[in-house]
Amino acid sequence: MDKYRVPNRANLLRAREYGLETSFIHIEQTRRLADFTLCKYRNLTSYHHSSISTMNLDQSESRYLLSGGSNGHICCHDMLPSSLVTTHPIVFQIDRNSNRDHHTHNICSLLWYPNDNGLFVTLGLDKKLKIWDTNQVKMVDEYEFSNFAYSAHMPSTANASVIAVAHENGDLRLIDIRSGSDSHVIHSHTKKGICLVKWFNNNPNLLASGGVDGRVLFTDVRSSRAHYMSLDRDNILTNNEQIKSRQTTVSSVAHHRGVKSLEFLPDNTHLLTVGADDLMYLWNVNNGQRLLVNYGPITTNNVRILTIACAQMKHDRTKSVVYVPCGKYVRVYDILTGQRLTTLSGHLMPVSTCIYNRLSVELYSCSDDILVWGAVKKQQEDYEISMKNPERRNEATKTLAQILNRDQWSDDEDED
Repeated sequence: MDKYRVPNRANLLRAREYGLETSFIHIEQTRRLADFTLCKYRNLTSYHHSSISTMNLDQSESRYLLSGGSNGHICCHDMLPSSLVTTHPIVFQIDRNSNRDHHTHNICSLLWYPNDNGLFVTLGLDKKLKIWDTNQVKMVDEYEFSNFAYSAHMPSTANASVIAVAHENGDLRLIDIRSGSDSHVIHSHTKKGICLVKWFNNNPNLLASGGVDGRVLFTDVRSSRAHYMSLDRDNILTNNEQIKSRQTTVSSVAHHRGVKSLEFLPDNTHLLTVGADDLMYLWNVNNGQRLLVNYGPITTNNVRILTIACAQMKHDRTKSVVYVPCGKYVRVYDILTGQRLTTLSGHLMPVSTCIYNRLSVELYSCSDDILVWGAVKKQQEDYEISMKNPERRNEATKTLAQILNRDQWSDDEDED
């Protein structure tokens, strides 16, 4: 935790006064990453009456949060403003009462179109993938499969139009939503099935897929080969001469049981995987070697797919954390050392998804409800005290952005 502590604040404020505001914000945001607490006075307008299976936050504004339930219902909440005390309203909802094109089974994946929240994609266990117009909340296209599909993902790059869908029979199907083509099928995994699929952050032609058999494969969609790399848990990157790295083989597995999570780090050179063997591994994407980092056991329960959230500081890559659902809790780890920084407690049911909002530096997690986490412990304590003093209520309910960016010196000097 030492490297996440803030240096002398007087020096930081003095640097900001001389125009070095960026440094102040970077250091303050780094501190907040490992100092999250439950935002007790921020609620989402109630909607889901069943467990929430997945969520997704739009990339263009980091504002609209989609959530899908086990009964097929979908809801969108507006997460702004990020005030200390607020109730986030529902923007729209899709269910049997509001839309005849609703899903009838559990929602597996929710995807916002990259860089444009005018379109989003939903995938359900009713074997249907639907494309929606956000403004009209109207389905504009639909794809139906013969096999169950458990995961879908789109590249985060601009002008992306291809959706990768993972099927239970071991096939990866590529759907081009611009042309409507869904004929490109990659037979990469065994017939045991694919758990999930994820595109690389910086390359719209490369994707990673995790199978029920524990294999993690890297595929280049431009190539005729089913995959160009297979991750092997015994292929370890270390300076220890007694532990030698080895070449991957057909029988290479990343986990001894099914893969439950794939998440690329913002630096685009590392990948985190979580398996049903209750282990989390860190991999070098370029050479496929596993870094010798011990995170300890990760309880995955009966959750089919876990969505973990990574946060990495642009000014210092060594300061990176991951938020991992672990039973009813969310554990926060230092990615490069494996140190557990803290554990977030607040849910009553197992957590399935964590979403990090880089714009407001806060975290969203879901189980049977959705909770908001942020570095607001001191502000909440001040608010509770201010409730006894009405004259201080306006100051206590300022937005988090105002608290972070407000000036700490008087403007009287500028008038002289």
